[in-house]
Amino acid sequence: MRLTTWNCPRNNIDTCLSLTAHLDADLVVLQECRRPSGSNPAVIWRGDTARSGTAVISRHPELKLEPLDIRRPDATLVPAAVHGPVPFLFVGVCTHKRYIESARDSMTACVAAASGLPVVAAGDFNISPAVSGKRQKALRFLEWMRNEFGLVSAYHELSGETPGEETCPTHYHQWNESKPFHIDYCFLPESWTSRIAGVEVGTYDEWRMSDHRPLTVSLRDSSA
Repeated sequence: MRLTTWNCPRNNIDTCLSLTAHLDADLVVLQECRRPSGSNPAVIWRGDTARSGTAVISRHPELKLEPLDIRRPDATLVPAAVHGPVPFLFVGVCTHKRYIESARDSMTACVAAASGLPVVAAGDFNISPAVSGKRQKALRFLEWMRNEFGLVSAYHELSGETPGEETCPTHYHQWNESKPFHIDYCFLPESWTSRIAGVEVGTYDEWRMSDHRPLTVSLRDSSA
């Protein structure tokens, strides 16, 4: 199974899916995308304006989405129960204000609603220890995710890199190559760590249509 998250400011969903098709993701999370024009059970979108919201899309016929109505201030959340060979709760995330506090509040609400299902959360968390003055708070958030919910960043687990010192940024502040940050994450249950087959981050040059780069996580089958 492959999961992709990408902040694609003001683009429509069809365009985003076309641009990311070569990533071959089974589940896609898009942030700041436009509201879809029609109804599709494989697409769940939420947002405050038609021009910008968060979407979770299933591109695999065996992965059926069942939306959960969880809404929190300062974040756009799209939680969906994924019905497939291994059921889990998949949460698309885009925080807007009070990023760390918003992420904590959002994840607490979603894990509480998971009813024992494994939780996977992916999206634009807007959190990095590299942000000036935020190092300790950001590191504590990552520790809290592990200690409180057993959720870990797939990128950091596979790369072994220190948060805030990543070699593959997911965001370039003000579209500037000299201002890189890693603020997009895919959090997985720590028990799934052995299933991580690969993590890919898009390059600066290939994805100039956005200030973010897609993060894609490849997971081995649970029986492997």
